Amino acid sequence: MNQVNYTAMSNQELKSYLLTHRDDKEAFYAYMDRRKSSPRDAAIKLNDPAWEEKILAVIQKQLDSD
Repeated sequence: MNQVNYTAMSNQELKSYLLTHRDDKEAFYAYMDRRKSSPRDAAIKLNDPAWEEKILAVIQKQLDSD
């Protein structure tokens, strides 16, 4: 039985744990559930003239949070 408390880990801690414990399926599912439940920042319309800047800002924010 797994004794790791995934909910007590930050996103970065859980990601690091998962990378070093690739066979831990519970960690994988906890990480994916957390990623799936996080709000989406990008709601960009196809005809938005500032679409490129918005996409780059979302990518940068994601890079900074990981």
